[in-house]
Amino acid sequence: MDADLKLQLDALYKAAPASVMSIVGGLVALSIYWEQGIPAGLIAWFVVVAGVAVVHLISAGLRHYGLPRGFTTRHWARLVCGIYGTSGVAWGVGAALMILEGNAAQALVVCCLITGAVTVTFPAAVYQRAYNLFQFPALLLTCAGLFASGVPYSNALAIAGVLLCGTLAAMARGLGTQLTLALKLSRENSRLVADLQERKAALEAANRDLEIQTETDPMTGLGNRRRLMRVLRASSGALGVLLIDVDHFKSYNDTFGHAEGDTCLRRIADALSRSTIAGVTLVARYGGEEFAIVVDARDHHHVRAVAEAMRKTVEALHDEGGSALRRAVTISVGVALREASEDKTITQLITEADERLYEAKRAGRNRVHDGREPRAKRAAVA
Repeated sequence: MDADLKLQLDALYKAAPASVMSIVGGLVALSIYWEQGIPAGLIAWFVVVAGVAVVHLISAGLRHYGLPRGFTTRHWARLVCGIYGTSGVAWGVGAALMILEGNAAQALVVCCLITGAVTVTFPAAVYQRAYNLFQFPALLLTCAGLFASGVPYSNALAIAGVLLCGTLAAMARGLGTQLTLALKLSRENSRLVADLQERKAALEAANRDLEIQTETDPMTGLGNRRRLMRVLRASSGALGVLLIDVDHFKSYNDTFGHAEGDTCLRRIADALSRSTIAGVTLVARYGGEEFAIVVDARDHHHVRAVAEAMRKTVEALHDEGGSALRRAVTISVGVALREASEDKTITQLITEADERLYEAKRAGRNRVHDGREPRAKRAAVA
């Protein structure tokens, strides 16, 4: 119940700025008695009406900022009922006195003011109790003043006012129920939207994690062949592909064991991925002791320079302190290049790089082969 009451009060306080109309209406009421002299009682009435309106506005500001800290929903409900009840009595008493003191024209203006006040506050029907605390005393006291005034058609106006009071009460009951239901549905929809957004974010994060897992080599932490192919398919224009094979890795594995072999591969993978060489798009584990590097090719010399830098990085590993390598290791590198004017497929690039990798191994290992060696030298190493 407190949750529903809070929704009603939140909606009610959103209409708090309408309290300014009480001050405007009071000034209008004073103006119609200006020429014949304003009674002291009317001044006192205006002070009360304006004071209640100001209190309502101040309480709306305090509620917006969560003040006072100890106020519960029930406290706010009692406060707002007090504000609406006091305002309703003030308007009803003031209207009755003005009708009794004024002429028929002034009485008509007062009736219009009361009708306007009840109309302006009708959105308060979301919290029926507060609305009735305003409209019952405002209308019924005005009707009592009409009955006692003797102005033309006063009895008819009074009866119409009583009927209006009952009608508004019935309307407020039905409308208040519907508005409260709408507010509850809005609250549930907001919760549902927030829940869906949270679940969407969680699903997207899970999908990202899954994508990373499916495209990551678990031992080295590099991208795997699947990621390599995705990057290659997404690349266009000039492109360089390096295929790398660890020289005599089987001997390393057989000599020091598979655990040391895995450590060796991880150390090489770390060295390759940490290389801050311009143009390197991806470092991936191609399979076994083979690695692949994708280079944003500027020209042939740049791609070869990248390959040579990678070769030297691995060659220097054993000389670094704490490298965890049991002996020096080297790599052979095969280079394939697609220039901007060419239309080589991914398969052709990988095939070329693979062929040149094995040419580098046949030529003695620990070297880069890009297919541009002099013919005599290529024939000699073959």
